[in-house]
Amino acid sequence: MFPPSYQKTLRAHLNESQYLTLQLLLLLLQVHRQVKLSVLANVFPQPIQYQSRKRNLQRFLVLPQLNIKLLWFPLLKYWIRQEQTGQNRNREQRRRLKKFKHQKYGHWIIAIDRTQWKGRNVFMVSLVWGTHALPLYWEVLKSVGNSDLKTQKWLLKTVLPLFKSYPVLVLADREFHSPKLASWLDGRGVSFALRQKKDCHFQTALDEDYQVLKDLGFKPGMPKFYEGILCNKGDGIGPFNLAVYWKQKYHQKGPTEPWYILTNLPSLTQALTVCRCRWGIEQLFKDCKTGGYHLEDTKVNETRFLALVLLMAIAYSLATIHGQWLQQCGIEIYAGRIQEHKDQTPRQSDFSFGLYGQRWRYGMELWGDWALKLIALKPHKRLYFQRGFDALTLMQQPL
Repeated sequence: MFPPSYQKTLRAHLNESQYLTLQLLLLLLQVHRQVKLSVLANVFPQPIQYQSRKRNLQRFLVLPQLNIKLLWFPLLKYWIRQEQTGQNRNREQRRRLKKFKHQKYGHWIIAIDRTQWKGRNVFMVSLVWGTHALPLYWEVLKSVGNSDLKTQKWLLKTVLPLFKSYPVLVLADREFHSPKLASWLDGRGVSFALRQKKDCHFQTALDEDYQVLKDLGFKPGMPKFYEGILCNKGDGIGPFNLAVYWKQKYHQKGPTEPWYILTNLPSLTQALTVCRCRWGIEQLFKDCKTGGYHLEDTKVNETRFLALVLLMAIAYSLATIHGQWLQQCGIEIYAGRIQEHKDQTPRQSDFSFGLYGQRWRYGMELWGDWALKLIALKPHKRLYFQRGFDALTLMQQPL
């Protein structure tokens, strides 16, 4: 069952048949980890022929109601409001609020990136959540290759109003290196940390010549922080700050070049810390592909593709919320591997705990009779089985 906020939003725009179809599809996504239309049609629980089930889903996926701004944005606004205010939260939940934003600097961290999914050039805007990220907005670009400044500004304009009352920081890799994008973000009161290419020209003072990053002879283990620089020879965009960091090599292993980060953050430490958060969007892409829902396997037209991504985003958020719930109840050990003594990072994310916890729950419900027969053969394990049943009861509670 959906949480109350999901029910309210989805029922406001879908009739009963559409709402139940959506519920069933999301359940199938979680159990089968697959968005391929033929697979969904094959397991869709309706007593009709396969081709009829497939046509039914094809018609559903072109509904105009399956719209990001109509269904997804109201849910995002609710999350943001609830997480920001922190009302009626206990200490553990407030600790997770720090995980949702950046732990030290208090920004909502937005990461932008582009990926290829079966020939589709997809621009993704995401919200960093711990070591992973949640999708905010996405669009299939008409062109191949890198996006241009106009497209980047247009997509960010769509997302930034969701955070209009809160501090925001935008992260981007070297594809989005334009100082003009930095200037546009700075003008809107948005913090940023944009990685630059090594041919970036900058000026440290008005009476000095422009320098090129690749000519400055940085070595591994040599951090540098330039304040008040101007970028783009001839344009004089700025003033901004420029952080340079080349991680020290160990046993002849390490990055082959330094990070060049254009930012309006006040220190090298802050710039490096938030830039490391950008890896969350790479984890999101992995969860959308082989690590989660296998989006690359789908072969549908663009309208149905965008609808499937929307369903996947809703399923992804539900699994993440469920994973947090398991950890708050202290029963995540029944869903997956927890962090062990020597681990520097958690073995699994909130999403993984939620996804695999639901699959275990469904398996226990589906094969319950056989499971009870097996349990009866192990009376010396009765106490452990009872603890497991208690955890299962908690998992079955509505969020």
